[in-house]
Amino acid sequence: MKKLLLLLAFFGITQFTQAPRQGIKGQVFWISGDQMPGPGKTVSPQQGIVREVLAYERVTVKDVDQKGQFIQEITAEPAGKAMSKTDGSFKIKLPPGEYSLFTREPQGLFVNTVDHNGCINCVVVKPKQYSWLTITIDYDAAY
Repeated sequence: MKKLLLLLAFFGITQFTQAPRQGIKGQVFWISGDQMPGPGKTVSPQQGIVREVLAYERVTVKDVDQKGQFIQEITAEPAGKAMSKTDGSFKIKLPPGEYSLFTREPQGLFVNTVDHNGCINCVVVKPKQYSWLTITIDYDAAY
């Protein structure tokens, strides 16, 4: 009986100490060069790329010093981060909330999406769900 009680107590504790089962999954793509369509021209497909992906609690354009598509500094610490794999895929476990995602580039933190409220690369994480975000790094591309 004691063993059964210990076993039940152990499983009860592990249920409450498990890592969050929600967060953000996605893929990081690199696009460069001339992307303008033209006769006889084929546009190269997106390529997955290895990058550090950083998730911060919601960041707006008012919160940062932005130079073009790059941010030099965010005063807060990242809520989570991950390195994308060679195919560009990544996964960051996060508690429910609203987050802004960035990739680290030599010039700073890369940004290419801002919503109508000024939120940078915003993603909402809901309980027990992974949200999906595709990040396209295209500062070296011409359209």
